[in-house]
Amino acid sequence: MADMFIFVNGTTTDMSKAIQKVDISKLPARVSQPYTLTKNFNLNIHESRILIRILQQIKQHQRIELGTQIDINDNVKMRFRPKDLTVGNDLKLVYDALSSIRKKQIVLNGTTTDEGNEVQTKTITGIITEATYDVNHSFVDISLNFEWFKLLVDLTKGYTPYLSNVGFQTSNVHHLVIYQYICHWFKPGKSTSVDSKELDEKQIRENFKIAAYKDLRKIIDRVIQPCKEELDKYADNSFNFKLIRVNPEATRGRGAKIKTVLFKFYQNKKEDINTTYEPKRVAKKIEEFSKIYGLTKDQEAMLGALAKKYDLSYVSTIEYANRKYLRKQEDFIKALHKLISKQK
Repeated sequence: MADMFIFVNGTTTDMSKAIQKVDISKLPARVSQPYTLTKNFNLNIHESRILIRILQQIKQHQRIELGTQIDINDNVKMRFRPKDLTVGNDLKLVYDALSSIRKKQIVLNGTTTDEGNEVQTKTITGIITEATYDVNHSFVDISLNFEWFKLLVDLTKGYTPYLSNVGFQTSNVHHLVIYQYICHWFKPGKSTSVDSKELDEKQIRENFKIAAYKDLRKIIDRVIQPCKEELDKYADNSFNFKLIRVNPEATRGRGAKIKTVLFKFYQNKKEDINTTYEPKRVAKKIEEFSKIYGLTKDQEAMLGALAKKYDLSYVSTIEYANRKYLRKQEDFIKALHKLISKQK
């Protein structure tokens, strides 16, 4: 399969403000991704983590209406610390992933004017267009085609939401792909939600990007069962599964061969919990807020509960963006909670 697929252009938005340097401590816990990226590309875990950071920063644009920096070539630039794009200290994995993800092509449909006539166009770009990094490993600049960036920002597209931490807490890209597959189909409370899927071996290999292992039994033992255990621990959505045999009564022989696997999706009740909760960092932030707003001990406790439930970086971002308003409110906690609920 060629590493290329088609997107239709989104609407034009004003992105004239200068972008801020990315601080991952303030990035949202949940991102939204076109499922076609999962479906059409075989991203490895290191490429996936780079994409997640880009999507987190895009989500930041959506939440607090940040501007962005556009260079003379109509590319959007984001600056990260290389160590924020990976797990561990092997930065060569980051640079190799930047090189390989740049080669994955996207075709953007659009229009332009030629001699007074409107004509259809196709622009060939990549998931990223360029990456520049400091040889001393202090930063990496990642550029995206502006039209591609606008598509990713467009909230009307109905992209698949999922928790970003899963990509950094699993070392197996198949587990991340299975999680994204679940999130794509399983949307509790929506009429389009699908709570189960029955897949044969071919469909499992295609949907979960599994080329290794000679038979379905090994895929179940080496990928599906370990994936379930990880998602139960780290994710908001997980699954149970049941083996459907050629002959349901058979325990051995040809009749016991696994025909399909029935996946049943469920919520872990972790949707609004910060899975990377750090008490010391929360305590420091509460102390900072207390100095600004003169919080009581009870209010500090309530603020701690909000940080644990909604993600500290998200709460901090909302507070900072609305500080002028919040300082005028009689009940800081109530006003902050209202702002958070409105954004959610």
